[in-house]
Amino acid sequence: MTNEENLIRCIIGPGRHEVQTFACAVKITMYLLFHEKTAQDDIVVTRDVYSRVAEQLGKGERTVSRQIQRMGNLCWEHLGTEGQKTYTGREMKDIHAPSDMLFYLAYYSYFGKPYYEVLEKQPGLLFGKIEEEIS
Repeated sequence: MTNEENLIRCIIGPGRHEVQTFACAVKITMYLLFHEKTAQDDIVVTRDVYSRVAEQLGKGERTVSRQIQRMGNLCWEHLGTEGQKTYTGREMKDIHAPSDMLFYLAYYSYFGKPYYEVLEKQPGLLFGKIEEEIS
């Protein structure tokens, strides 16, 4: 099981949910953000993430899109207030889109810290600039 799959299982718990597709999407998002240094606003998840996941897993893009959106929503539903603080760094009423979970979990998986906590220390990450290691 990959780190990303473990992370997702920590959120949704054990069960029969297929997490491989969403975990692959988190990993690709993390790669785009921190290895290719792509600005977050420049990532179009349908083009840049879903298509790569579909190619890697040998699935149709439409199938992948639906699976990722469902799992993003499921993760959000399971977070609760404490989970939101743990993975995003703040309480929120709702997420803009299920794909937002890809960014939240990519940051958490890469840095081991919540999304907003990381961005407070390195706002340049939104623009593809990694300034220094985060302590």
